[in-house]
Amino acid sequence: MGDSRDNPVEVFVAAFDNEGQAAEALKDFRAMHREGSIDLIDAVVVVRHADGKVTFEETADPSGKKWAKRGAIAGGLVGLIFPPSIIAGAVVGGAGGGIWGKIRDKGFKDEDLQAIGESLEPGTSAVIAIAEDRVIERLQQGLEGYRKIARHAVSAEAAAMIVAEAEESGPEG
Repeated sequence: MGDSRDNPVEVFVAAFDNEGQAAEALKDFRAMHREGSIDLIDAVVVVRHADGKVTFEETADPSGKKWAKRGAIAGGLVGLIFPPSIIAGAVVGGAGGGIWGKIRDKGFKDEDLQAIGESLEPGTSAVIAIAEDRVIERLQQGLEGYRKIARHAVSAEAAAMIVAEAEESGPEG
């Protein structure tokens, strides 16, 4: 495997018309990651409930020791997509929020992400994955039933920061 810093990183969002389908998609992504067909940096499932509140579920994949802070990265992304006022019971921020602040300074446009948040109607869900762009095609092929997909390339500099942030934290504990 080459150095991951050579591969552009993308934020990939797939929106679904119901609350459960994104979780299924994430399971598939995890299975693909475990079998080695994709290298997922992070992923999170976001559900917009009928009452308009948003909850999110982080990957917390124990096989990802190399990426100890992974959930924090996608969790921070959720905080850019939705106004914190509608995110239920989640403390978004911490490590994840800090890194997205830095990445935003590198030219990452979060208006695009906010548009995604606005397009998620109550009673729908989305899966947000951060992966190298060479695997995004495979993610797309592995998905069924999505309503729409958005892809945002992250600049090389910002991608290196994401990778460094994920790698620098040793195993928690």
